Amino acid sequence: MNFDKTKKATITLILLLTFSATILALPTVSAHDPPLELPTWAYMSVSPNPIGVGQSALVLMWLNDYPRTAQGMFGDRWDGYTIEVTTPSGSKETLGPFTSDPVGNGYTNYIPTQVGTYTFVFKFPGDTLTGLPLPPDGIIYSGGEYVNDTYLPSQSAPVTLVVQEDPLAAYEETPLPEGYWTRPINGMNRNWWKVSGNWLQAGDNPGDWNKYVFGPETAHIMWTRPYWDGGIMGGQFGSISYYTGLSYESFATGFVALNGRLYYNVDTPPRYGWYCVDLRTGEELFFHNTTGAVAGVVGTQQVSGNGFDYSGAITRERVSFGQIYNYDSPNQHGGFPYIWSTQQAGSVYGGTDSGRTWMMFDAFTGNYICSVANVSSQGTRIYAQDGSILYYNLDTRNDRLTCWNLTYPIWYREHYTTNQYWMWRPYFNYTFDGNYGFSLNVSIPADLTGSIHAIVEDQYIIGGTSGSNDENGLVPGEMWALSLVPGQEGTILWQYTFTPPYDTAPNTVGGVFAYGHVAGPTVDVETNIFWFEEQLTKKVFVYDLHTGQKLWETQTAEDWDFYGMSQSVAYGKFIMYGYGGVAEAYDARTGEKSWSFTTETIGLESFYAHVPLSLACIADGKIYFYSSEHSPSQPLRRDSSIWCIDIETGEEIWRITHWANDPLIADGYLVAINYFDNQIYCYGIGPSETTVTAPDTAVPLGSSVMIRGTVTDQSAGAKGTPAIADEYMTEWMEYLYMQRPCPKYAEGVKVKLTAIDPNNNYQDIGYATADAAGNFGMSWVPPVPGDYFVTAEFEGSAAYGGSLDTTYFTVDKAPSLAQAMEPEPAALETTTTQPTAPTTEASFITTEIAILAAVVIAAVLGIASFWALQKRK
Repeated sequence: MNFDKTKKATITLILLLTFSATILALPTVSAHDPPLELPTWAYMSVSPNPIGVGQSALVLMWLNDYPRTAQGMFGDRWDGYTIEVTTPSGSKETLGPFTSDPVGNGYTNYIPTQVGTYTFVFKFPGDTLTGLPLPPDGIIYSGGEYVNDTYLPSQSAPVTLVVQEDPLAAYEETPLPEGYWTRPINGMNRNWWKVSGNWLQAGDNPGDWNKYVFGPETAHIMWTRPYWDGGIMGGQFGSISYYTGLSYESFATGFVALNGRLYYNVDTPPRYGWYCVDLRTGEELFFHNTTGAVAGVVGTQQVSGNGFDYSGAITRERVSFGQIYNYDSPNQHGGFPYIWSTQQAGSVYGGTDSGRTWMMFDAFTGNYICSVANVSSQGTRIYAQDGSILYYNLDTRNDRLTCWNLTYPIWYREHYTTNQYWMWRPYFNYTFDGNYGFSLNVSIPADLTGSIHAIVEDQYIIGGTSGSNDENGLVPGEMWALSLVPGQEGTILWQYTFTPPYDTAPNTVGGVFAYGHVAGPTVDVETNIFWFEEQLTKKVFVYDLHTGQKLWETQTAEDWDFYGMSQSVAYGKFIMYGYGGVAEAYDARTGEKSWSFTTETIGLESFYAHVPLSLACIADGKIYFYSSEHSPSQPLRRDSSIWCIDIETGEEIWRITHWANDPLIADGYLVAINYFDNQIYCYGIGPSETTVTAPDTAVPLGSSVMIRGTVTDQSAGAKGTPAIADEYMTEWMEYLYMQRPCPKYAEGVKVKLTAIDPNNNYQDIGYATADAAGNFGMSWVPPVPGDYFVTAEFEGSAAYGGSLDTTYFTVDKAPSLAQAMEPEPAALETTTTQPTAPTTEASFITTEIAILAAVVIAAVLGIASFWALQKRK
């Protein structure tokens, strides 16, 4: 039966804390004479209880004692565990037999099919210890005195399981984040793995495809960070910029994104080292200074052919790649994050892999941990499912297939003598021997030729030869698959020959023509194709991986592709792009063309017909292209950009001016150097802040209330600036970060205004659009008197996460009719006057007062009628 790995890891150690203190390396002693007969007590648990029909219950069983000779993977285990199950209908079934783990624990899954009460009884038949299997040295290190002792049979008390018709409700998962989010991700949010992919090294994801992240849908910039002087030098130097380092040095390299942190090297003499910064804010977390020699090591290397002597070149550890190792044993469960440096003595120009001793650093602090010497890094590298770094090597000369695992030398030490066998503890400042790193070394068929093209861990290796087909004749290519299934490693799964495409590049006297020959094959196991490209004719030839038959071919129309054409496969599409500045997508199996995207030059900036394209990464149904060159001339052409393209339609989602090199994407953030100013840029969704206010004093019923507020960007690089609508994002970001003109017609984001009135009724006030300064306002006539609770919510966009704020205001009641007719009180007279005789004017005054009173009454009645109508509405 299947069993959840997480549950398995948890259950395996329920008793370990009780027993581990007694599992110590003890000298072998004489067995008991006569052998002992020891009583046992059996226990079991069935959970969850109750449970629904068809749901899986975990059945756990254990004894009061563990097999005393158990030591790591060696020694006894309890054998013959069984479970008797009585169903609600009265029928019985037996589960097992099962063999315990070293601490006497056993488990299985059970899926009930009837409503009612099940009864479980765990039975131990008894067992006699033998001490087998023995460690490699044949010594029993623990419990040797118990060999030949017998542990007597026992059985548990009955355990009942109530099964109901309705299934138990599953845990309600936290929805995936749609806007801005941060690390660490709480362990309760188990499904967030889908959007939290790391970037451990460029090229380790096939086609630089990160399948576990969202992709930025606007050019919103989170932050920038300089790594050297950049941009226009100014003054007498005119429009020339500082050196980019693109030609050879690459002043900032080695980008790795791991657990929300970005790591990168700086090689700007005399400053050497590597930074760790927060991926979302750019805040420096630490700087690992490697300006001096590493541990006093000085290497020597003579570089021939260039007239320079680099003897005594200093070793400087650098960020080479990242690793998250998911270790799972009876003693430990979970991940360990590391940064690895492969930089070695004698390296020059920041080269890597020049030696065979690699260094491990703690990814959280940057502190050195240990090294692995005698590294065997020949072959094809992959990251295993547990994060182990594997090198598969095909040695056709000696008919061997090997796999070297970087974690094996650290784990290997002679731990079978102690519980350290199940511990992952890279010892501080210790150098492990890489010769112990081989996890696979098997024979392969003697007639096998070629090299490895693709690896699917624990399943198969695809390999073969390219063959040749040119003016000298045809040599068929060969494609084969070797099994990696445990117990069947190295056996042939299938093998065939195929006809490679005709190579039109001519051979020359004294050697092969330098450029344009057919190159390949490249394999994609998800779509089951492999392909060749011919640079000379700008053609691509696609074959079926199972049969070797050619499926389709195509040719680019751009002559600039001669200098560089590339292909990637993702989402079932075959993507072509290159120096010609045109990207095309085809169905990977049929060759049906889906779309074509062409870059545009700007003014007279470039001698290219279209801006050259390189692939940055693929994520979330989007392709991110960038433009760069090996040795860009000065002043830099200004049509170089980053483009985000919809992989289904080929439509441009966004573009921003940016001279990039090898961007990465992790946690939904695109990171790339910008050689226009020698800064690192981070693109993605940022946090926002919304504020709202209303009048502080009461307003009379029937009056308008002005509700106003702001929405601002709270990203580290532009904290407090207006939040701008997505359609203006590129121009706004270029204004904020690149000193470009402020967009004239930009708008802010939309804000939803709602209220709860005094009668607890919901009032939809409407949407207000903020201006380019981030301010919004809307007038509204409240319908009833009393206290109002107002919410202003920015629901988020492709550039910003949502935010909200609340406020309150009061509406006074309308005056009554009597109050409206009551005259203002007269001023208090301080003198006494004699009454005078009435005159003829008095009648006219009385008449005017009567007319005025009638008008007032009519007005009041009109107001009352108006509010009555409003209430009906």
